[in-house]
Amino acid sequence: MSSITTLTTDDGVRLAVHRIGPVDGQPVLLIPGTFSNHTFWLGTRGVGFAHHLAAAGFEACTLDPRGHGLSQRPNPTDRWDFDHWAREDVPAAIRSLAREGKRPLIVGHSAGGAAAVAALAAEDNLRAQVAGLIVIGTPLPWLQPWRGAGARLIRAVSRLRKRFPAKLLGLGPEDELEGVMVQWMTWNIEGHWVGRDGVDYQEGFRRIDCPTLVIAGAGDRFFAPPPACRGLYDLVGSDRKDWLLCGRQTGFREDFDHVSILVSRGARTEVWPKICQWLEESA
Repeated sequence: MSSITTLTTDDGVRLAVHRIGPVDGQPVLLIPGTFSNHTFWLGTRGVGFAHHLAAAGFEACTLDPRGHGLSQRPNPTDRWDFDHWAREDVPAAIRSLAREGKRPLIVGHSAGGAAAVAALAAEDNLRAQVAGLIVIGTPLPWLQPWRGAGARLIRAVSRLRKRFPAKLLGLGPEDELEGVMVQWMTWNIEGHWVGRDGVDYQEGFRRIDCPTLVIAGAGDRFFAPPPACRGLYDLVGSDRKDWLLCGRQTGFREDFDHVSILVSRGARTEVWPKICQWLEESA
């Protein structure tokens, strides 16, 4: 069964959630990263990870963050940034499922994982509504290899063009919101993860108490190298947290990169089953 649910955030933005799988199944909230949308999880030919989850008996609920996919696009006066994803969009999706009497598991890729951990770090009440968390290819910003001049260039381009031209650069199907890129690059440059309102996300990571799995690709050398993902893992305070490095040195057939870790034939046979097993154990 598949459907699209529309929900509204506290600040009045309409979001789309694409749902597939049994309605009585354990919900898994899937959050895409920058330059992306629901197609990252659903695929374009019906073979995405969301379909794998549905076949395993989960209800896959894929969120389009604001400015992406079928969710509301910004007006010229809107100044949406990363905090809006973490403090408005992700909480709205979690609470929408909670109102149905459901306690979702969360899976976020790249910036989607960052939005999830920031949301849980910022709100005590939100953590109680989540059964478990998986972040895949999610780095600490200042441990990315292009810190400094590279981050300043990306921030300047985003401000100049009022967006980051990801489609032009072949990085994904969506240009990115100016505010999202500017805020992330600022964290990269300053070496600290703090919200607009002064909330210290880093400190909040230690209060995340749900089961957590952090996954890195051994071949991801640019966006989220394993040490940058491990840095995030080390900050999470959960008593039950697991680390998975997907590469030849840990028994995989290839060194997965930032995208192939979820979107590739190898991911279907090697990575997806491990994620499902962890979700089943945490449900």
